[in-house]
Amino acid sequence: MSVIDDHTKVFLVGAGPGDPCLLSKKAERCIQKADVILYDQLVNPFILQLSRPDAEWVHVGKTPYTKYIKQDRINELLVEKAQEYQYIVRLKGGDPAIFGRVAEEVEMLRKHHIDFEIVPGITAASGAISQLGRGLTERQISTNITFTTGHFKDDVENEIDITTLDNGGTLAIYMGVKRLPQLMTEIMDKVGIDYPVAVIFNATRPNQLIIGGTVTTIAHKISALPDRPGPGVTIVGEVVRDVEEIKPDVQEVPEMVLLKGMRATCIDEAYHIFERGGAALIDDRETSELHPSQQTILTQWIEDMTFTKYRTV
Repeated sequence: MSVIDDHTKVFLVGAGPGDPCLLSKKAERCIQKADVILYDQLVNPFILQLSRPDAEWVHVGKTPYTKYIKQDRINELLVEKAQEYQYIVRLKGGDPAIFGRVAEEVEMLRKHHIDFEIVPGITAASGAISQLGRGLTERQISTNITFTTGHFKDDVENEIDITTLDNGGTLAIYMGVKRLPQLMTEIMDKVGIDYPVAVIFNATRPNQLIIGGTVTTIAHKISALPDRPGPGVTIVGEVVRDVEEIKPDVQEVPEMVLLKGMRATCIDEAYHIFERGGAALIDDRETSELHPSQQTILTQWIEDMTFTKYRTV
């Protein structure tokens, strides 16, 4: 087994809710310097392309309702990569310390005496509420906020903490769309107030979808959707009042551009596309000496994605 170098460090990095423009400067620098990136399913693919072409990419994502890599294996991989590289990035959607199981990874790193740092990211609820031009708290409307999860280990049907609603606050429920009918029934039974509710899918991304309703109507509205649009966060409370009137317009067919050329040259153009509400991916397979993992993953992305425009930069 390799000895871990004194200069080896693992960065547990938050990639934010999806829009690369919301990535912190610290997170961006970590990605740019990484020797290897272990990334989650919800990380925007373009964010990985901020890395060096020779960095290794390792997908450790958890796709809901399918078989996926277990957390114990992810913990082991962090140690293995620390024996191979000096600068390791564990890239997670949102904020790694909010329902990101960062404590388990930190415990493993400490056990093996591996230096680490947590780099916060914008969490999904903050990204989602920003799209409504509101905040999670609001003077004389909501003075407290609770983050909770609707999904528990081994699919245990635990009750959620709704104390904040008793105090006129805001409740943000992560990973709760599947159990939305049960959760809303639980809220109505305990609080007895038909609070406004918003479910925001793919928050801050071009394919964002916002559905507004109340505790008694939102589950039916979500079940009426033709399919599950993607990961969603549910916000309950007066801060999401009148959602259908204030939610932003979305493009019927979001712009998705495939940029071909040198990675460093294409990055600025990609950011311009994201800033105007579109999305972009860079195809530099012919212009960069890519790590084999990048070559394989990028090829798969290009095959799986639907592009509205192609441009050579």
